[in-house]
Formats: sequence, structure tokens, C-alpha cells
Amino acid sequence: MTVLIVHPGTQYAGHLARELYKSGHLARFWTGFALAQDGLAGRLLNFLPGKFQRSFANRMVSGVPSSFIKTRPLIEWQALRALRSEREPETVFYERNRCFQLAIPDSEIERADVVVGYDTSSWIIAKRAKALGKKFILDQSIGHPLAKERIYSELRSRFPAWTTAVVPKPAQCLDVERIEHELADVIVAPSGFVRDTLVGAGVASEKVRIIPFGTDLKLFHSNPARVADERRKVVFLFVGILNARKGLPVLIEAWAKIRPVNAELWLVGGGQIPAEVMSALPDTVKCLGRRPKSEVAELMRQADLFVLPSFFEGLAQVQIEALASGLPIIGTRESGAGELVREGQNGFVVSAGDVDELANRMRRVATDPVLRLSLQESSSAGRACLSWDTYGMHWSQCLKS
Repeated sequence: MTVLIVHPGTQYAGHLARELYKSGHLARFWTGFALAQDGLAGRLLNFLPGKFQRSFANRMVSGVPSSFIKTRPLIEWQALRALRSEREPETVFYERNRCFQLAIPDSEIERADVVVGYDTSSWIIAKRAKALGKKFILDQSIGHPLAKERIYSELRSRFPAWTTAVVPKPAQCLDVERIEHELADVIVAPSGFVRDTLVGAGVASEKVRIIPFGTDLKLFHSNPARVADERRKVVFLFVGILNARKGLPVLIEAWAKIRPVNAELWLVGGGQIPAEVMSALPDTVKCLGRRPKSEVAELMRQADLFVLPSFFEGLAQVQIEALASGLPIIGTRESGAGELVREGQNGFVVSAGDVDELANRMRRVATDPVLRLSLQESSSAGRACLSWDTYGMHWSQCLKS
């Protein structure tokens, strides 16, 4: 069985392309702009300064020969140019996705048995695949937009000091997602939360398969020297955009409740904490700003527990990276933690927005070194199943079924 992967942007499609190539399933990977590791541009990138390599890191596709990758960089460049001119992003991406899908010749669809597309960028390719008698799988990376707008409305009401704006999706964008859901033979979601938002919007539950993401186990690995030592400060780590959707105001309020004596909270990420909130933060909260992935990996090896009380995700990959680093997590079902956490063994799942529940879990971990060590050992023991290899294996099983 051969698979055509169609994705105009970046995200994690390159990882799927590599895994399907390894298993002999990949027919071709079509994307807007990418660098094949074995291609001329990919090889030249190795000689450029580190900052350039980091800029193109999410465009690099490793493990897939350049002959299996087709790009349409002009379409991507035009979209980036339109965004810089401050056009409305939803309109820009709609037009980019439309042009990209039309640029793929029928011959590419005909040579594959299955077409894999991604949410908001597959309504045309799905129609074309079905017309040519091919199966269509939709990869739904995040929860349904109607659920997102509802949750954002609640956040604006609850945390007015935080900028929690979301422009409601235009009717045509909601319509294309409806078409994708209707035409899909299977919808692959990264978490039960995403599945439930789809079912809540009318998608048949039997269509949905859950396949959690993977991560780079070479970059994210545990620190054997990390021990539960009462003499050192316990470090809680948050990585993500500093906004209300990620649950940061809930985390800050929970921290204020527990008022730990021998612990610190490290906040990593871009975004803007409201001035009045920032000025009231205790000195036990460290704002470390944006960090490249290599530095995030090192911070994870220094920390004791990862916390992400998010209100809306698909499956936040930073949680997978944390577990791969031997770092237990406190997350929410909305963050996708339900797919990763074995309750009380490698972390805890708390209710999104529940300050008291989050504070109680954090207080328990901060004050119990035996528990911390047990959580860390369980996190390290389960890291093998967090690889992209495992992700590819689940996809192969999905294709066979």
C-alpha cells in the first residue's frame, strides 16, 4: 500500500513521511517548502552559522530521499509575503492551501493507494482522491474550531487582563473542515480531547483513530544525575506561549497558593504576561524567555517536573519531550496528557482551570522527594514508546486496517 502525503506547511508531516518511507509505504511527500537532508540545499545548510540552521530546522526532512519530496515554494513565499502585509491570516492560509492542492497533478494521486491530508488544507485533494477511487485519511492536528472559539470566549471572560483574542473562523473555512470530515475514510487525531471535539461537532466517532505524536529521543533524553535531594530546590518547568490558553494564569495562581519555600517555577516561551501580573510575581518564578530546542532539552534535564495546564491543544509535544527527558508531567486532558500519563506513575492529569487541584498536585510533588524519584523513574522507563518509530508503527497498523 502506497501513500501520498499532502501538507502545504510544516508541523510534523515530515516525520510521517520518513516513517512511511522506512516501512515502504511512501509514494511521495508534497509540501510547500522543505529541504531534503540528502539534497544540495540540505547539505549546504550544514556549513551555515547555527542561527540559520535553527531557522530552517522545521523545514528539514531527514531520512527521506529528495526524489520522494515535491515542493511548491513560490506558493509558500507568496503566503508569507501576504502575511507581512498584515492581511488577515485565515484568508491568506485559505488561499495558500487552495492553490497548493490545485498544484498537485492527478498522476501523483493515481500512483498512490491512499492520500493523507491535514486539517484546513485538504478539502480539494480529498475530493480529487475520492473521484479517482482512492482512500482519504485526514490528519486532524488540533481540536475542532467551534470548540476553540467556545473555550476562548470563556478565557476572555475569566482572565480579562490576558490577551486571549481569536478571530472567529470565516464561514468558508468552517465549511472546508466540514467537507474534509465528511470525505475522510479515517480521521487520525493525536488525543482523545481532539476526538471528542470532533464528535461534538457531528463527526462519527467510529471514523476517528488516535495516534499520539513522537519526539526525537536523541535530543530529549534523561539526566542520570537527577536525584530527589531535599537540599536542592525543586524546579517546576513550563514551556509554551505565555498566554491564557496554555493555562498560565491558572499556573501562576496555583503557585501563589502553595507559596513553596524550596522550589522554583521556570517559565520558558514567548508572549506577554500582563504588567500587573508580572509585577506581582515572586522571586521564585523565573521568566527565561524564548529558547531554542537544544536549550529547552537541557532545561528539561535540569528540572524536576513539567507542568502544562492548557485549555486547548491537539497534543502538546512539549509534554512528550518532557517525558522523553525523564521529566514527569502535570497536564490536562485538553493538553493531550490523557494519552501520555499513567496517573500517579509518571505524572498527573488535572482538570483544566482548576487552581486548587493543580496547587495540590504541585505541593505534593514539591514536598515529597520519594514521590518525585518514583515519578522520574517511571518517566524514564517509558521513553521508548515516545519515539517517531512508534508513531510510524501505529500509522502502519492504521493503514493495514
